Amino acid sequence: MSEHEPEDELVEEEEPPALPEDDLEHYDGEWVAMRAGRVVAHDPDEAALRANPAVLPTDDVFPVGQPPSGFYMINV
Repeated sequence: MSEHEPEDELVEEEEPPALPEDDLEHYDGEWVAMRAGRVVAHDPDEAALRANPAVLPTDDVFPVGQPPSGFYMINV
């Protein structure tokens, strides 16, 4: 019999890997502006996001997660 039985050893649970910086899960509940596949700005309010000088008219702007209630337009 060995000195260390398997029950004696602590098994640490592995943490899930960190999400990549541009993973949209970071922005759940917010609006994001994307350009060339990268988030350039985010805000909980669509109007405030569109008013952000970093957001260009050609950027893709959309909500992440459950969309807020109400009417909004997504440019495609």
